[in-house]
Amino acid sequence: MNPSERIAAVISLECPDRVPLAPLLDHWAAPYAGITNAELMNDPEKRFNAVLKTAQDFRWDMTFLADTANLTLLKIGVPALMRLPGVDLPENATHQFDEIGAMTDEDFDVLEKDGVFALFSSLIPRIYPEMTIEQALMDIDRAGNEITEQGSRLREKGIEPAVGFIIPGPAFDYFCFARSVNKALLDLRKRPAKMKSAGKRYCEDMLGLAVPSAMQCSIKRVFIGLSRSSPVFLSSKYFEEFILPDLDFLIHGLIDAGITPVLHCDTNWTKFLPYFRRFPRARCILELDSFTDIFRAKEILGDHTAIMGDVPSTLLAEGSRDDVRDYCRRLIDEVGAGGGFILSSGCSIPLNARQENVLAMTEAVEEWGWYS
Repeated sequence: MNPSERIAAVISLECPDRVPLAPLLDHWAAPYAGITNAELMNDPEKRFNAVLKTAQDFRWDMTFLADTANLTLLKIGVPALMRLPGVDLPENATHQFDEIGAMTDEDFDVLEKDGVFALFSSLIPRIYPEMTIEQALMDIDRAGNEITEQGSRLREKGIEPAVGFIIPGPAFDYFCFARSVNKALLDLRKRPAKMKSAGKRYCEDMLGLAVPSAMQCSIKRVFIGLSRSSPVFLSSKYFEEFILPDLDFLIHGLIDAGITPVLHCDTNWTKFLPYFRRFPRARCILELDSFTDIFRAKEILGDHTAIMGDVPSTLLAEGSRDDVRDYCRRLIDEVGAGGGFILSSGCSIPLNARQENVLAMTEAVEEWGWYS
């Protein structure tokens, strides 16, 4: 089987020839390839070459294009001020977000009436005064062309690109960046109707961007970020009222278009795992970051949804090679039993990960990941 066939088999909850390997790569590509983080974020060609070198050297089936360290995508997709390596931070530091709360109460009406681009046009001058709307729109177009071209180059080397578009999350997650977490949580109580109506327009517009973008680049998987909507922040009542309608709309819309949602779950989602059974069987990937109990996820969702994860960042950075191999073997044996599993890092490979530990993931898959 080739990497594309392995990933397709996993999504369908079938057994490929072996467990595919697809860590979430962003900043770690820089030190491994011998460039700075500032270069990785700002130079598309250096970023791609760093991704390609890493994926080839460690024999991965699928890789992210360091999407979560792409300066253009981050500025456009995340409505919060970035602190950048080489500008605000040391050149090898990880970028940081300052949730300055740029979105005002009145912006809910702007979003509901005129859509995401109108909101974007309001927020950009407040967050990045030096950036014009015209330049931002040109950057969006250029970023889309880069993903198309880089995805094609990856496939020429026998590596599957992970996703063709990133949706920051349900509306609540987006509002947490644009408003700040505290304000967004208060909004659920102070203006629930507006959160729903503006959030509905946000989801409609994001789906309208995601589908053609994924089709254009022929990478028919779309990342949906899920962090602030987790049980760490929300009760079941608020999740059912505000988050599930958005997820229903986004997930069914992507699936109806022939696209696989990649549900990237940061923080501990163990309590909410049963909700994922409401979505179509064998059509999604649930990507876990090591805070969710992945073994419990296998019990609840193993016959329903493909699972991706979840070698912890602490293990990759501070554990031994044998520690990583042992944990990967357990993942392969238990979560990989019967298929439907992609071995990956728990969220991004950390900047301080040890090379021998990243290689240990490959060694584990090649030694124990084969299905008879």
